[in-house]
Amino acid sequence: MLKWKVVTISLLVSAAAITAMAELCLVQDGVPRGGIYLDNTAKPGEKTAAEELQFYLRKISQADFKTENSRQNCVVVLATVNTPGIPENLKAPLRGRKDESYLLKTLNGKLYIIGKTQVGTLYGAYGVLSDYLQVRWFMPGEEYTEQRKTIVLPELDRVEEPVFLWRTVSQTSAGGFARDSKIWAARNRLQCPSGALHDPAQKEFFDARIADHVIDIGGHLAFYNAVPPQKYLKTNPEYFALVKGKRLQNKEHNNTHHCLSNLQVQKLTANHISRIYRQHGRRVTYLFGAPDSIRDWCECEKCRLLDAKDRLDLSRRYHRTVQKIAKMVYARHPDIRLDVWAYANYRQLPEGMKIDRRMNVYFCTHGRCYAHRIDDPDCVRNVRVLTQLKEWIAVKPRAIHLYEYAHCTPIEWTPLEAVLSADLKTYRKLGIKGWKEEIAFPDANHRQIPEFTKNPQHPAHRLGYNWFYFAVAARLTWNPDLKVEEVIADIESKYYGKSYAAMKKFHDLRRQAWANGHGCFGYPNGDNRTAEVLMKPGLRSELLELLDQAEMLAADDAVLLRRLKRDRQYLEVFWLGKNDRLRAKKAPPINAPTARSRIKIDGNGDDPAWLGARWIADFRSISSAEETQSSSAANNSVGILSDKHNLYFLILTDGKAAVNELEILLDPGNDRGTYYRLKLNSSGRADWVQLPNGKKMNSNVAAAVGETVDKKRVFEIKLPMKSTDGIFMNGALWNFNIICSSRGDGTVPRRIFSLNGIGKNERSKYPSLTIGRALIANGDFSVCDSKNMQPEHWTLNNGKVVERSDRNAVVLARHGSAMQLVWDWLGPLAQAPRARRIKVNVRASGSGKLHIKVLNYHDDWGGEKLKRTSHPTDPIGEIVLAEQPKTRTFSYTIKPDRWIGLSLYAPNGAVIEKVFITTE
Repeated sequence: MLKWKVVTISLLVSAAAITAMAELCLVQDGVPRGGIYLDNTAKPGEKTAAEELQFYLRKISQADFKTENSRQNCVVVLATVNTPGIPENLKAPLRGRKDESYLLKTLNGKLYIIGKTQVGTLYGAYGVLSDYLQVRWFMPGEEYTEQRKTIVLPELDRVEEPVFLWRTVSQTSAGGFARDSKIWAARNRLQCPSGALHDPAQKEFFDARIADHVIDIGGHLAFYNAVPPQKYLKTNPEYFALVKGKRLQNKEHNNTHHCLSNLQVQKLTANHISRIYRQHGRRVTYLFGAPDSIRDWCECEKCRLLDAKDRLDLSRRYHRTVQKIAKMVYARHPDIRLDVWAYANYRQLPEGMKIDRRMNVYFCTHGRCYAHRIDDPDCVRNVRVLTQLKEWIAVKPRAIHLYEYAHCTPIEWTPLEAVLSADLKTYRKLGIKGWKEEIAFPDANHRQIPEFTKNPQHPAHRLGYNWFYFAVAARLTWNPDLKVEEVIADIESKYYGKSYAAMKKFHDLRRQAWANGHGCFGYPNGDNRTAEVLMKPGLRSELLELLDQAEMLAADDAVLLRRLKRDRQYLEVFWLGKNDRLRAKKAPPINAPTARSRIKIDGNGDDPAWLGARWIADFRSISSAEETQSSSAANNSVGILSDKHNLYFLILTDGKAAVNELEILLDPGNDRGTYYRLKLNSSGRADWVQLPNGKKMNSNVAAAVGETVDKKRVFEIKLPMKSTDGIFMNGALWNFNIICSSRGDGTVPRRIFSLNGIGKNERSKYPSLTIGRALIANGDFSVCDSKNMQPEHWTLNNGKVVERSDRNAVVLARHGSAMQLVWDWLGPLAQAPRARRIKVNVRASGSGKLHIKVLNYHDDWGGEKLKRTSHPTDPIGEIVLAEQPKTRTFSYTIKPDRWIGLSLYAPNGAVIEKVFITTE
């Protein structure tokens, strides 16, 4: 037994000794253990790596490292696989790797940072600083470092290689060198090649930081620079686009189109590309693109022959021409780098198109949504974009990389990181090789920078509230297997320091609210989500309270207080401000979104589906003459959801004046005047009846009452709606009210609260409730311009909005009309190849008749500009009006490849209370 113990101890000692020997000390008590080796042939990337290591090692430990041209007394060796004297065993691991790859190896008392290229060496230095010394670069001028008098590295023998070959941020909105911002990008191993060819004096700067495959030239100017109008327009007008019988040309590159069928234009472009290749070699990729304009493409007969036989097809014309020019260029320079844009109106892969497999496709994701994953089957925008992307993948180009447009939406402190993480995993699975996003830099050449509060969207301010997105993107485009939650926690914990405990809760809450919001987010259709996020009761106050806590934790730390001040500004401007403007509307739209998952009615209200509910909290007292709203009323809130057959309500009531009875009143607005009431007490007893006759409904109501941890009473309810005599389908418009009653006691008086203080018998005042998603906008006319009383989304002729019985209605005078173009982009009513059955529902009163017509349109986006064709209008019915309002339903089939408008015409005038559309 004793012998066994001795052996065990010996083994432990030996293992400890081996471990100690495997570690490498770079700095001991502020003194470097050697120099930094740079070969006499070192390139700018290696030299920059040495400078960055010197700077940050000094900042961390006060150690002053010197560079040496002999490895003997050095503790760090910086080199590439082409550096003389580097052993083969240090080169071999990088064989076949990407150009930005690097090896980190501790060997014989030295740290070897070996890059596949000079950029790899620089990235290796940044890898050591970030992965082992915890340096973080948040934004230009703001970073995180730790203080260590002694720096010891673990045993290292690892190759780092980026998953995505392109991880590019493209400077936009303002030109100029923006040196500090480009250094920040490189430190995060993001590529920013913007301006790399503009100033020869900056060549070494870009050589150090940008790999050869990243720099491209051409794009929107691909033909303009090859065949400039300043040189050729007078002598060879036939080189330029024929538009309406003229060789139209205003010499501005944004809309300078050429005659792509002209053989000489093709040859001049090929010659131009050859000149660039002779000057730069494979350092530069030539990117084929066209002017960023849908107008003024050539109309000559030969160009039209490049299109599809039966229609204008700019994508086919463009890609056929590009492949012809590429063939000329590859014949001269087989190893040249060529990219082709699949962009906007030439993104659709032409039928039967083949491309040279040496060429890369640069796919631009205009029109996608960043609130949803790219592979979300329920997001029609992304289904469309992903389908087109997969078609390009199928033709097997050399590589496909992406040009994303979240920044153009714009990103305004928007938490897109979780979707980005999911998308990058999908892209890798699809074989996509690169990702690019636009970016605006604060140190670019801005003429005048306004204060943030005066113009928060100014490009100079954008990185201040978008840096986090790019910091996460930098980590995940290098390695999408990283867990986004851990990446976020790492960055935020270092950024917020001692305020992190509160700010973690703050941002977790913000991200959760955003993720469970509704609507899409993306260029060119903007942000349809953020304004409604803060409708969830209590979220606003929770966020503000957490910011207050964070400021208390920051104490007198000036840096943290400055950062928290910025976050407060961003919250106020981008979230509170948008929500305030939505709430300021007389009757902000209320809908019952479709539940995303099953709801169990148990009184807990903790099913994930409730995170996606539409929340309202506009309760006011109707029982006290002394007050119109109380704190108790303000603390009551309602979440609403729907599915194909049911409405769901989650009602949270204030614990101090506990609600012991509630009523939900639902009015379908039918001719019979029937409506429905659910009465529920605190014991869970439910009474579901039709009014005014008091008929009990046979449907089974599910209801449960519970209590939250903070003593709020919870009413969770499922109402089966198919047995009602109202229209219960996606897009249908009802009216509703919720009334909460508290019994009171000796200290708290009895209170009755309702939505906006509306009484149960004031049906004409009930707010509107859209089931699912509205298919026609502002169908209850609740949102209108208070100056001219014109309803949003509607065009009135001889009509205006008036308030009748406390609810808006459109009043048409004689020969008056109301019209709306139902341009439901990518929605169920959008132009589509298939026919669609719809029902148009109108509630109106008056004398004479109200004529209902459907307007028919077809949009052609394939040409040089949008071509909209109007087709004959279809009368679909009429309402014989009476003094009492009538609701009528009209069926219609939207024809293939059409979208519609709706027109209501009243020869003798009419009062229109509501209009809605449902699908069959």
